[in-house]
Amino acid sequence: MGDWTLVTGGAGYVGSVVVDELLARGRNLAGKLGGRNVALLFGTPDLAEELGRFGAEVVCVVDDPAVTNYHPARWATALRRVLEQEQPHVLLIPATGRGREYGPRAAGELELGMTADCVGVDIAKAGRLLQQKPAYGGNIVSVILCRTTPQLATVLPRMYEPLEPREGVEIEVRTLDVGPLTNEGVRLVDRKDDRDSYRIDDADVVSLLGSGIGGPEPIPLIDQEARKVGAAVAGTREICEAGWLPGTCHVGIFGRPVAPRLLVAVRPAPRGSDDGCIIAPKVARSRARTEARIPSPRPG
Repeated sequence: MGDWTLVTGGAGYVGSVVVDELLARGRNLAGKLGGRNVALLFGTPDLAEELGRFGAEVVCVVDDPAVTNYHPARWATALRRVLEQEQPHVLLIPATGRGREYGPRAAGELELGMTADCVGVDIAKAGRLLQQKPAYGGNIVSVILCRTTPQLATVLPRMYEPLEPREGVEIEVRTLDVGPLTNEGVRLVDRKDDRDSYRIDDADVVSLLGSGIGGPEPIPLIDQEARKVGAAVAGTREICEAGWLPGTCHVGIFGRPVAPRLLVAVRPAPRGSDDGCIIAPKVARSRARTEARIPSPRPG
């Protein structure tokens, strides 16, 4: 028995807050299960040592060029084959834009239960994974137990504190053979790297653009300034539907949830975010004012 955390290689991992948080939570769950904390790594095997510094005891690597860059069908196939071969008791997946895509695909192919966007996970009696998930727009928190094994869940960023990095730790590294990953039925036609929207999921600062910016003209300047301070740029539904930003940048109830430490937004700020602080410059006819809102602390 043990707890597994899925780690995506390449640009999807470097500096990832949610991965480090899940590795920290995984150590707690693995202790309750009487097993080891395992990181499942797609591509980029040289990250194994870094994962050990943040809590992994075993790193299982799918070292295949087919999963070096993100491809939802290939990653779902690779995950399905790992689940079939290794049969982990629990697998936690980051609730990022990518994790919310390939995770459910693999679960559906294996007819496994899966809880998405959890705000808390724990181990109940008989080793069952207890999952806490917001419902009704976040007004209540549902408690869910899986009936199938492996038990799968995606967990939102900023739910747990990462461990302090440890130096000189020894970890076990295993290479997993999942077979060929080229006949997934989906052909990649083009890949555009002009916007790294995956950073929205766990960035410390997110600059959220609403209809108050007046048009797409200010976006290049906002992008430029945001990069200087390491901020990610996102948009409301109106912005994305208008084509000013791609749909992958949509934040809100019908988009991707975010939980940065600071959200800088042009009104209206969307629901579906759980932020440490929101600063919203509000554009009026003759003046601009800045409002700050400090949300109530999250449960637990």
